[in-house]
Amino acid sequence: MYLVTTTVPVGALPGETPLIDRIRRTARPEDRLEHVHVLRSADGATHLTLFLGHPDSKETELAAARLVARALPPAAGTALRWAPARPLVSALEELGAGAGNRRPDRELPTQDPDNR
Repeated sequence: MYLVTTTVPVGALPGETPLIDRIRRTARPEDRLEHVHVLRSADGATHLTLFLGHPDSKETELAAARLVARALPPAAGTALRWAPARPLVSALEELGAGAGNRRPDRELPTQDPDNR
């Protein structure tokens, strides 16, 4: 799975329907949309992260651009600033959630009721 991010500038989004709803509604099976994350920044821009189940970054970037183009007005698409797609595993490792930073698995206490 890959993730790709973009920033939608202030004023580029129409206000009637939330962006996340428009993206989910316009997504097609070939987009392989797994998850959408939307975050409004302090300056009013919208940071959009799409998690797509494509096998490589090139396909992910193309699918993301098509999906967002369907969800946004045409004028908004020209103002987007895209970051290169990256594997989800790489992003997690960068955040410290990778296997190299993990402690060995510990057994959790049983959830069975006490039989004493």
